[in-house]
Amino acid sequence: HCYLMDFSEKDIITYDNFFTSGDFKSISDILSRPMWKWGHGSLPSDHPNRPEFVTPFWKMELSSEYFFNNYLFNIIQEKTNQEFGISRCYCNGHTYGTSGIFHEDWPDIFGRTVLLYANDIWKQEWGGKTVFNINGKYIYKEFVPNSIVIFPGIIPHRAEPTTRLFSGLRKTVAWKLILKGS
Repeated sequence: HCYLMDFSEKDIITYDNFFTSGDFKSISDILSRPMWKWGHGSLPSDHPNRPEFVTPFWKMELSSEYFFNNYLFNIIQEKTNQEFGISRCYCNGHTYGTSGIFHEDWPDIFGRTVLLYANDIWKQEWGGKTVFNINGKYIYKEFVPNSIVIFPGIIPHRAEPTTRLFSGLRKTVAWKLILKGS
C-alpha cells in the first residue's frame, strides 16, 4: 500500500481514562454476558493473505447494541473532535495461547479503528499489547484499562498474546469507522 509511507507513530493516538467510570462499568457488565462466540480470527477464512494456521479467539458482536453504536460512538466523536460514519462494532477476547496476526482493518486511508481496552484491571506482566507495523518499525501500545487507541485502519496491527500469568479474557472493543467527508 503506497499510503502506508504517509503514516508514523504520531498517527496512533492514545486517550487514557476515556469513558466515565459509570460508562466503563456498563461496558464491563455488557461484556460479561454469555454472548461470546469462539472461532474469530484477524483475517476472514477466505482472505488471500491468511496463513494456513491461525489461532482462533473469542468475539462478541456489538453492531446492534445502541449503547455502543450510538451513545459511546457519540462520545468518541465528541472527545476526538472528529466526525465518523460507523461500519461495525464488536469485542475481541483473547485467552492465553491465542493472538492476532498482522492485518489491516481498512483498504484505504479513510478508515479508522478505535480500540478500547475493556478489562477492569490489567498488569503489565500479563502481556497483551497491541503491536503496529509501520514500514517495518514495530510500535507497541500497552493494554491500559479504559484507554482507547485510535489509528488509521490501513496500518497493519495485531494483538500480542497474553502471558501464562493471565488466566482471564483480554477484551478489546473495536469500532470500525470512516472519516466523514472522505
